This record gives sequence, C-alpha cells and structure tokens, in this order.
Amino acid sequence: MNRDTVVARKEPAQPPSAFHYFLREALRRMWISKRTSFVAVAMIAISLLILGAFLLLSENLQRAITRWQGTSRVNIYMEPEATAAQIEGVRSYLGSSPSLAHYTFITRAAALQRFKSYFTNLDEVVGQLDENPFPASFECQVTPRAIQSATFERDIGAIRRTPGVEQVQFDWEWVNRLKRLVNIVNAVGFIAGGILAIAAAFTIANVIRLTMLLYREEIEIMRLVGATEQIIRGPFLIEGLIQGTIGGAAAVGLLYLFFELSRRLLAPSNAMLWSFLFVGFLPWPKIAGLVAGGTAAGYFGSWLSVREQRNESGRP
Repeated sequence: MNRDTVVARKEPAQPPSAFHYFLREALRRMWISKRTSFVAVAMIAISLLILGAFLLLSENLQRAITRWQGTSRVNIYMEPEATAAQIEGVRSYLGSSPSLAHYTFITRAAALQRFKSYFTNLDEVVGQLDENPFPASFECQVTPRAIQSATFERDIGAIRRTPGVEQVQFDWEWVNRLKRLVNIVNAVGFIAGGILAIAAAFTIANVIRLTMLLYREEIEIMRLVGATEQIIRGPFLIEGLIQGTIGGAAAVGLLYLFFELSRRLLAPSNAMLWSFLFVGFLPWPKIAGLVAGGTAAGYFGSWLSVREQRNESGRP
C-alpha cells in the first residue's frame, strides 16, 4: 500500500438520544410483559370509556337544550270529546294573541301518525286499540321575548279556562329539567370516571413496579457502571405514559364504535330517543381531553412506582 494513501476511517455511530433510548426500552419491556401491560391498558380504557359515555350523553342533551332555547313551544291539548266549535274558539283566541299567533293545529289522526313515526316498535299495540287515544292539539311557537311579555301569562290563563281545553304544557319547563339532568350526568360521570381513573393509575403503578422487580439486577448493574437515576427511571415513566395514551385512544375508539352501533340499531325503532341521544359524537376538544386524561393517569401511575422505588433505594 502506498504510504500516501489515506485510509478512510468509519466515523463512530452517533449515540441515540435519551428519549430514543427511553422509548425503545419502554416498548421492549411492554412487549416482554404483554399480559400485564394489557391489563393496565384495559383498566385505563374501561375507566375512560365510562367517563366518555357520560360525556357523550351530556353533550347530546346539551345540544337538545341549545336547539330548543332559540324558540319554545306551548302545547294546548284539547279534550277527546271537544267539539268543532270549541276547537274553533281556541283557534280564534290564538289568532288574536300576539305571543301565540304562530301555531299549528294537529288533528287526532296526525297525532296518532306522529306517535307511530316516533315509536315504530309499538305499531302493533296501537293497531289493537279500538279508537284513537290521542287528542287534537295546537302547537304554538313562542319566542323568549314573548314569554317575558306582560300579556303572556294572561293569555295562558285564559286558554286554560277555555271550554274544551284539557291541558297546556310548556317546552321550556322540559328545558329546565334537562339542564338539571345534564348537571347530574356530568357530576356522576366525573365522579365515576375519576374513581376508576385513580384505580387504573394504581394498576399501572403495580405493573411498573413488577417490571422494575423483573429488571432489578439490570438496574443495579446500570448503577454500578455509573448510569444516572434519570436514565434508569426514564423508560419506566415512558412505559406508563404509553400505556395510558393507548388506553385513552382505545376508550375513544370503543366509544365511537358503540355510538355508531347504537345509532344504527335504535334509530329505526325509536326516533324520539335517537333525536335526544344520538345527534352527534363528542367534539374534538373532549376527545383530546379523554386521550390526555389517559396519558396523565398512565404517567401518574408510573411516577408513583418510580418514586416508591427511589425511596426504597435510599437515593435522592
């Protein structure tokens, strides 16, 4: 070989970054301990699935409230034996009232047909009835400004006293009840989901604790060769974080699957239930919140195990 020939030397490989090492080790350990990792992920998914179900119910009820708050409705139900003259008397009064002038008259036949469209699974029951049980009614669209007017209560009182009128109902009463129901659903959902999320975090803590016991000799060798505590604990923290994130994503996927199946199965048989509970899925901020909640629970569980192991080792 010529002395002037320069032999090219291969540059040493760039050492991996700390995060790359943490991620690789976390995935490797999760694969080795597949069963225990699955239990941790399943616990996170179940807890967030329950919380997500309450959030989905609350979201659809809130959408119904928003839809009804723009305009409210007064339902005036006539007696089954109300005469044509009595019905015409109510129609005349509504036409003369500024707050109740926008009305629709629903005949007994139309009311029966509407019931059949809402509850198609009860067609056979309705067909066995000897006569139509639904009364004729007036549906009046009322704005919030009209409700606040001084003449509104007087008009409602006068209609109640009109011969042939059996009952007067207000939609905004149902809106107030739905608001209270939404608050209850939110409270129950957060309490149940919070309790289960804490249980899931402790499950992940136990899984990480078992993993650390499995790699106890490896951890001691790393300490003997001078590895820092951050390098030793990092993979375990990332492992819990990954488990929590997978659990949160699985919860959202399962919730969407159950939502679509329920909407397809229930919509043909119960249109009214569909209109309340299956209007739409969760918005993106709440979806991201569920996944982030799983990530936080996983990280918290792994942090508990790492902190406990640090205390037992007597290291700062």
